[in-house]
Amino acid sequence: MATKNYVAELNEYAQRNRLKLKYEYLGSDGPDHNKVFSQKAIIDGKDYPKGVGKTKKDAKVKAAENALRCLLDGKCQDLTENAAEASTSAETDINFICWLNEYGQRNRLTIKPMETTRPGPNNAIPWCSFMVGEKEYPAVSGKTAREAKEEAAKLVYDIINGNKTTDVSYKTSKSVNTHTDMLPSRILISEVYKSFLFTSEFEPLEHLGKGAFGSVYKVKDKQLKIEYAVKIGCYKEKSLREVRTLSDLFHRNIVRYYTFWMQDTGYEWDLRDSYDSYFLYIQMELCAKNTLRDWIDEKNKESVQNLKRREESLRIAQEIVCGVEYIHSRNHIHRDLKPANIMFGVEGEVKIGDFGLVTSDDDDEERTVCKGTPSYMAPEQRKYDRKVDMFALGLIFFELLWKLSTGSERAKVRFTARFPEEFSVTFTKEVNYHIHTVLKFSQDGHQQNSDKTYIKWFTQL
Repeated sequence: MATKNYVAELNEYAQRNRLKLKYEYLGSDGPDHNKVFSQKAIIDGKDYPKGVGKTKKDAKVKAAENALRCLLDGKCQDLTENAAEASTSAETDINFICWLNEYGQRNRLTIKPMETTRPGPNNAIPWCSFMVGEKEYPAVSGKTAREAKEEAAKLVYDIINGNKTTDVSYKTSKSVNTHTDMLPSRILISEVYKSFLFTSEFEPLEHLGKGAFGSVYKVKDKQLKIEYAVKIGCYKEKSLREVRTLSDLFHRNIVRYYTFWMQDTGYEWDLRDSYDSYFLYIQMELCAKNTLRDWIDEKNKESVQNLKRREESLRIAQEIVCGVEYIHSRNHIHRDLKPANIMFGVEGEVKIGDFGLVTSDDDDEERTVCKGTPSYMAPEQRKYDRKVDMFALGLIFFELLWKLSTGSERAKVRFTARFPEEFSVTFTKEVNYHIHTVLKFSQDGHQQNSDKTYIKWFTQL
């Protein structure tokens, strides 16, 4: 049966009705070996559903057919939906791994897949990421190693071509269970949302605080009716450091990460105080409003160093050390441990947060930069390693047990590791020795004991 000539038929229709007809080329999508072209017909200034095809000619024929069906049969809505399906179906035919290898050859870039597994609830979960030249793209998980590799290649394709994907802001299961038997989400580079995603998905309940990074809000998911914390700040290249670290950490004593995204609009104070182009939104576990700083200040109002404070302090110290040991086991250094950055979960468990200054244990350049809160940094420490976290732990543990009334008392402990006489009398030699050891070893550069050794000390006190 002869194929209808839709282009000629549409021309006749336009001439017969004295209408102005023109076609507009909309461009192409996909790699060189699998391009998809798009065109649309415009009649008397009105746009009709686009046509999609493997060649420009095929796209024009389809555009003419779509316009005729709208004009003669009134099926524009169906055509719009079909056109959207056609434009996306081509993407599913792309072999993204092949495309990525061809991209590397064309641009003289080395393509290196990095395949790993991470523990899951029942079995190990395959993960994969790609190094393209010197740039590392985020890791993606899959049911099989092959699927993880394909998804990772697809993510690179989407980022390079600026496409949106259904996975760009993929979230974990939004369960109220926050224990470590849950599998953390895969970390993906998010698209920049022009719509206000924050208020469309969440109901802001309370402004929890504002810091150097930005603001933190208590929110409720409109669909799940579950409360979370969302941290909002101006986007900078290094601001993704916290996201990458949080995605790599999953521990009872570390604030849980869910997902992140970027928007071209801020929220409330962001709109007043900043003219930055993009804003980074990080969705995290909601913790109690009071921090360890508040806990210490409240305990310091008591007149005596009672037994109950000691018992609670030991439990808190043990959980902090467990969290820090896990951070170090993942090859990270926190660099800003202090009571204000330590929170409590819904069950009263310790939650270490604020990973804005975190660095890799093998990043020599970052570890030479003097960053952190001065009063919790080891004095005269020019180069950071894990001892910077252990020194802060020593000071925090001391503050948990004892009130430092003046700045001179704090400085004496910090710079000389010498304690007030009352402290030495009140607590055992073992407590004095362990805290002194942490502070002294961290300052003078002697061989430091392992994190596990400190955990053993604290659990035996």
